[in-house]
Amino acid sequence: MKNRPHFRPNPYYEDLERLEEAVMSILHNLEMENTEIHENNHKLKKEITFSRNLLSQLLMENTCRKKLVPLKQESKEVHLDCALNQKYLVDFNKKDKDQQRPDPASFGLRKCKRAGIGHTPVRELPEE
Repeated sequence: MKNRPHFRPNPYYEDLERLEEAVMSILHNLEMENTEIHENNHKLKKEITFSRNLLSQLLMENTCRKKLVPLKQESKEVHLDCALNQKYLVDFNKKDKDQQRPDPASFGLRKCKRAGIGHTPVRELPEE
């Protein structure tokens, strides 16, 4: 063994090994950062999709509300008309019950002129 010559490593080779380690460390860090950025990008795409859907829903709701206002007003008017009609019918029924029953001729029955037979009821609405 003493006969063997002494092997001295090449200093450039050692520098290259250290440089390779540094480059491999940087590459690993870049790969990890790339993976993290890709995951964040995916999360952001989900949030953007959610926001777009939410905006679409809000716009639709706003449109529906704008259409609902005239419908509510119309509904109030219809309810008011129904209430007035119901009051009119109640008053009309009270007046009808309060009146005495006259004879059939003045009750609104008249002879049917076309057929020549039978009677046709004729009821006149009270004037307001």
